[in-house]
This record gives sequence, structure tokens and C-alpha cells, in this order.
Amino acid sequence: MAESSQVDPQVLKPHRRILELDSLRALAAINLLLFHFTHVYSVKFGYTSPLGFEWPYGAYGVEMFFILSGFVNSMSLMRRGKPVDFVAARLIRILPIFLIVIVANLWIMSCAPLNETGITTAQFAANLTLLPRVFGQECFDPVMWTLQIEMMFYFTLVALYRFGGLTRYFVGWGSLLLLSYFVCPMLDASEPAAGQTGWFAVATAVRRLLLLDFVPLFAMGFLLYMIKTKTGTQWQNLLGILVAAFVFHSIDHGKHNPLATALILALVTACAYGKVPVLRFKPLLFVSTISYALYLCHNNLGCVLIHRLDHSGYPPRVCFGLAVVFAFSLATLVTTRIEGPITSWLRRRWERYRNGEPAAATVEMAQVSQPEA
Repeated sequence: MAESSQVDPQVLKPHRRILELDSLRALAAINLLLFHFTHVYSVKFGYTSPLGFEWPYGAYGVEMFFILSGFVNSMSLMRRGKPVDFVAARLIRILPIFLIVIVANLWIMSCAPLNETGITTAQFAANLTLLPRVFGQECFDPVMWTLQIEMMFYFTLVALYRFGGLTRYFVGWGSLLLLSYFVCPMLDASEPAAGQTGWFAVATAVRRLLLLDFVPLFAMGFLLYMIKTKTGTQWQNLLGILVAAFVFHSIDHGKHNPLATALILALVTACAYGKVPVLRFKPLLFVSTISYALYLCHNNLGCVLIHRLDHSGYPPRVCFGLAVVFAFSLATLVTTRIEGPITSWLRRRWERYRNGEPAAATVEMAQVSQPEA
């Protein structure tokens, strides 16, 4: 089995952008916005009168996003073949707008209905790292917990790549799936007795650092990519997906419906093969370009706006509608006027650095400045 699962790096270089996968990212962002503006807002803060409808399916959007992330980021890393370029591309894409939003949240969190608890210096510093829960702090914006998981997945993927876990991926991912299957239920069922908290703390740290609660979802995406690129033995890849799905639902405590997981896998697979042309709908593709800004900017600002409008006498559906329009408008503005220019500038600088252009420019300037003999 190990021999048949070796990765041929020449195979893993698709040249065509898969538009349907972009649209899935847009659908995940829209799902999250609807979830937060209807179900979550109603539960946490409450409209002054019933909204009349809810969208309680946010967990399935997250599930689809992590499976999609396993596919897309495996493709990105394999295509580049250099972990440093992969990590740089991810950080350039994520960090600038994230840091701007984190600073903006210092003001946003002071507004009702979010001003129940203040922001400590330790919490602010931890949030700047993108990994606040690693340092025992909560995210400013509850939605950002998924970004923390995503960032940790990048480093897990790179570690697997560097230590051969993607060359013999049934060993790499298989080891993580075994840990997920045994460690997560054990910790969920255990209450450490006095004097036995040490092992529990270590096991919990391992669970969080290795993303054991989410490894099955990322593994499914990775194995779908192996199938797409005809890498390894196909029946083994299919069996691996079934095993990952089994592990996920074994540790999930019934939070997700297995049928929904099967449908999500089918949808991601069909999109990977370009078999869902309806998802090439241009407005949906546009939403995919602003999906990251929409993800970062919608929740806290949206809650503040809904609260202000709702307590000013506007009907709940009007509050909801205006918050949706505001979120999409702001995401478009942030993407085109802030994120796009900053990201393009950083990418150019990184490419020049990787190509040795700064050093070449320095040598040329030195030669020009030397006096003629």
C-alpha cells in the first residue's frame, strides 16, 4: 500500500483554474453570513420581534470549507513544490487585511451589543498572532476560530510535506486519523482526577496543535485531490475517504449528518471535475473574489448595525436586509481598494526577492557608483 501511494510531483500540476471550486468558497461565505445574521444573532442578542426565518446550517458551511481547503491547499503546495513559497503566498493573502480588521475591532467591540466584556492587552496581542486560542485567549470575532484552524492546517500540511507524510500519505494522514479516533473520544469522556491533570493537559495540547478534531475533513479534501490527479491506487484513495468520514462522525457526537457529509463530498468532487457549470454564474464568482473580506468583516459589524437599526424601530427583516447589503458593499470596497493593492504589492516584492532581483539591483547600483579608473 505504501508503495502505491507515492506522489509523482509531475502529475500534481493542473494548469486550469477550477471556477466551480471558487464558487463553493463563495457559497461557504454566504452560508456563514446567513447563519450569523439569522440564527446566531437571534440566539445571542435577539431581534426585538421575530425575524420570521432562520438559517441554522452554518456548521455544514464550515465542513465544506475545510474539505475544500484540504483539496485546494494540497493543489497549491504540490504545484509550487516549495513550502516557503506556499506559506508566503498564504500569509500575503491573509495577514494584511486580517491585521487591519483586528485593529478595527478595538472600536467595534466597544459598541452595543458587543460591549459586555472589554479587550485586555493579552487578548489583543494573542489575536494579532492569528492563533489566540493557542495562547489561552478567545478570538475578538467568534467567526475567526476557523481562520485559526486554517492557519494551523497550513503548517500541518507543510510539516507532512517536509517529513515525507505526503509522499507516503497513508502513513502521514493515517497516523493523524488514528490519533483523532482514539484521542478525541478519550479526552471527551475523561475528567482528570486530582494530580492527574498533567497528562490531560498534554493530550489536549496535542489534540489542538495537530487539529485532531478537523484532520478527517482536511484528509478527505487531500484524498479527493489524489483522485483528481490520478495519484496512487484509486480504490485505496476512495477507501481512505470512507475511513476519514467514519473517523469524523465517530468523534463528532452527532453534530453533523452523515448524509450531509456524503452530499458535500459529492458536490466538491463534481466541482473538481468541472461538472457543475451552473456554479460558473458570474455573480457567484464575483462573491468568491470578495469572500475573505466578507468572512472577516461581516459578523461583528453586522451585529452592531442590526442592533442599532433594530432598536431604532426598523422591522427585523429590514435590519437583516440592510446588514447583508452593508456587508457585501464593505467587502467589495475592502477587497478592491485595500486588500487587492496591498496583496499585489507584497506579491511583487516577494517574487523579486525569490528571483534575486534586490541583490542584482544592489550590485548594479554599486557598479554605477564606482568612479571610473
